[in-house]
Amino acid sequence: MKPKTKDLIRKIIYGILFLAMIIAFVYLSEKYADNSKDRVLTINDYYSQIDNPKYEVIRGTKLISLLKSGKNIIYIGSNTSEFASKYIEELDTVIRETNVDKIYYYDINNDKAQKNSNYYEICELLSGYLITTDGSQNNLLAPSLYIIDEGEVKYYNIETAAMKNTDTPEEYWTAEKESAFISEVTTAINKYYLNNKE
Repeated sequence: MKPKTKDLIRKIIYGILFLAMIIAFVYLSEKYADNSKDRVLTINDYYSQIDNPKYEVIRGTKLISLLKSGKNIIYIGSNTSEFASKYIEELDTVIRETNVDKIYYYDINNDKAQKNSNYYEICELLSGYLITTDGSQNNLLAPSLYIIDEGEVKYYNIETAAMKNTDTPEEYWTAEKESAFISEVTTAINKYYLNNKE
């Protein structure tokens, strides 16, 4: 075979390989494009029993800004806590029966485990509305519910945030406690969030 023919065949093979690589790159980039996008989490990702579009999952930085301004309902939970799981079931009953358009959900696990600056700033902003434990420190615990209006806590409920291990959520949440909780939170939402004068 002549050197010019060999050179031509080599260029054709390189051209075909180069074209194949471009086609493979385009195909794979389209196929896996969804994996590169940030997935928007929903409440159902944390609590499989809750499927309500009124919940918006937020991170620590967004929680900090919501605590400083606006009128907001914020549920601080922990998807690893049985009490938080039962609490949100009770809360969801109220959310579905009121005119709440949005409730923000913040899962405490990541920031609390890291004890990062978000966690300490959130504790500072909610100081006075947190649980005092044996060490006499204010601790941000889940489940906790807050109604905030322009940086001021108007209502908070930390009813089961520091439960001892003597009760299970099912034992704690009797029909009477469920009814009292629903009534109290409904009244608070109507008064402090919806501005209904009742």
